[in-house]
Amino acid sequence: MSQIEAQYNEFTNLITQTISNVDVDLLIKIMYLERKLPDAPPMVELTIDYNPGTNIKNKSEAIRAKYGFPMNVGEHGLTLVNQMSVSLIEELSKDRDVKFISGKATPASY
Repeated sequence: MSQIEAQYNEFTNLITQTISNVDVDLLIKIMYLERKLPDAPPMVELTIDYNPGTNIKNKSEAIRAKYGFPMNVGEHGLTLVNQMSVSLIEELSKDRDVKFISGKATPASY
């Protein structure tokens, strides 16, 4: 393994230690897009999986009330599509009922 690969692994491990319930690759992609295109937060399709027994309807209503995001409600979680930042995803991940957050990020339209 090269020195660069070892540093990358250290970097991703540090992120996982900080936010263990969010896909590291998603966070890295969002950070990259935030820096490359600072005038528009990336467009993110976010999937939030909740722990068993969580009232998904209550979670969707709380997120909609606070952020106004359109979303799809599934059996075990939510799918949100909107412009998002790493700090917003970090905030969402702090909900103790969140099992894991994953998704896709693309450049937002200007």
